[in-house]
Amino acid sequence: MKRSKPAKPFKGKTRFITRAEARRRAARHVLNRMFKGATVRDGAKVRLGIYTQSNWTGKDVWVVYKNDGENALKSSEVVLVCKRTGRVLYAGSACDEG
Repeated sequence: MKRSKPAKPFKGKTRFITRAEARRRAARHVLNRMFKGATVRDGAKVRLGIYTQSNWTGKDVWVVYKNDGENALKSSEVVLVCKRTGRVLYAGSACDEG
């Protein structure tokens, strides 16, 4: 796991990072761990059990599998990204147990 560079100390008064900076750093850490080396597949070739109210189909999306670090029999966590616009259409369970 790659570690962030330590923040440079401030000269003079001791100051701390803000809440917003702490949130930003935590999000970057989690996202890096979750998506580093993530598998990306063509939605047309993947079995998805997702039922949405939208009119997109599997051929319209890239399926990005989150790395959860667990070896368990459970549904994959995915993010579906529109091939045309790059918009995230879905994030959650792929409903692909078994």
